[in-house]
Amino acid sequence: MSFRATFSGGESFSATFATDGNLKASFDKFIEVPVVDYYTGDYNITPTAQEQTIPIIGKTARQNIKVGPIPQNYGLITWNGATLTVS
Repeated sequence: MSFRATFSGGESFSATFATDGNLKASFDKFIEVPVVDYYTGDYNITPTAQEQTIPIIGKTARQNIKVGPIPQNYGLITWNGATLTVS
């Protein structure tokens, strides 16, 4: 048996069945499946001193985005002209 369906704009739908016996089909409910735009960037993020933006507006993620802990070797050095502070 083979099945061929044709979809067009609006509410029209046509189907053709080829079989060696009788076949009946009923199409009383239709579900629209939207096209999905998936996020393709990194899913594991490491914090940095700079602001980071993860471009996910209007996209679907395939898994959770994980933001890791601040690296242990990361230090903040500030200088106010008289005092050097490492934290």
